[in-house]
Amino acid sequence: MGILGFGKVTKLEDLSVNDLKKERLTQEVKQDQLLTRLRLAQDQYDGLLEAASEPGLSEAEIDAAAYKMEMAGKVRTRTEYDLQEIITKMTVIDSTVDILNQRQELEKKGIWKKINSIPEEQLEAQLEELAVDRKETAINLNNIVEMFDTDTQSVKANRSSDFRKSREAIMAKRQEKSGD
Repeated sequence: MGILGFGKVTKLEDLSVNDLKKERLTQEVKQDQLLTRLRLAQDQYDGLLEAASEPGLSEAEIDAAAYKMEMAGKVRTRTEYDLQEIITKMTVIDSTVDILNQRQELEKKGIWKKINSIPEEQLEAQLEELAVDRKETAINLNNIVEMFDTDTQSVKANRSSDFRKSREAIMAKRQEKSGD
């Protein structure tokens, strides 16, 4: 497969900074698309919550809305996962560009030959580790992507915990509206 998905590239010296920059741009476009999908899923979830919390809806209508909210939540969760992968890949690309930009210094210190003799899988793992170090000094990405807290203990019939959480959110919002 090659380092970072670049075909037959098995050594850092086979990568070009320009190719990496193009790949980073591609990943940024994917990131933008995922952020849009994430916002749409959240908007759908919020819209369903608002509509389903109106007084006078039947239990069946509330259940249908809760199922739709669950689906929107699943889209959001999957999108958050995909977004995290894209962000990680961009960080790995950035780290790789940093290494390539320091090639002359690395050659002077005798490290460049060693880097290029590392097997492909091990090299990728080390690039990922370098990316993690880079992440820790920058933004903590876990704060960007908010994950669901899934309640695995409350199982009722065949309904998932996300369904129950959605239904509870509807009922709480409904209560809030009727209390006004």
